[in-house]
Amino acid sequence: MDAGEDNNIVLVTVATFPEAIEAHIYRNRLEAEGIPSVIADENIISNQPWHSIAYGGVKLRVRAQDQEKASALINEIRHGLITATDESEDYEALTCPVCNSHNLKQKQITGIWPLIKSILFLYPMRTRIKLTCLNCGYRWRLEK
Repeated sequence: MDAGEDNNIVLVTVATFPEAIEAHIYRNRLEAEGIPSVIADENIISNQPWHSIAYGGVKLRVRAQDQEKASALINEIRHGLITATDESEDYEALTCPVCNSHNLKQKQITGIWPLIKSILFLYPMRTRIKLTCLNCGYRWRLEK
């Protein structure tokens, strides 16, 4: 190895999470896309969750050169962009009721009460989705 050669890898934080399990899900997705990543502060926050705010959460870090690609992928997952070519769900026929656009953004609505009701009273869990048209800005909800 030459004396002038620099082998340092610079890591940058691309996302933070209150719990380690969510960080691992995103890390696995990044690695499936060929982006190496690591998780920081997992042990301290898993063992002492009340330190999450003080430490800034569990951090997902990638190499500096992968930051842009990783951030774009994380934003796509978090904001759940739906397009007419998305074949993982049956959203191809879904259009905005105002402007008939297929350019939609989805957000799954989660809450503690539906979970509690499903556990205590054996109600089936319903998936509620909030949709926003990226063309005209119209918002509405769906239930599955």
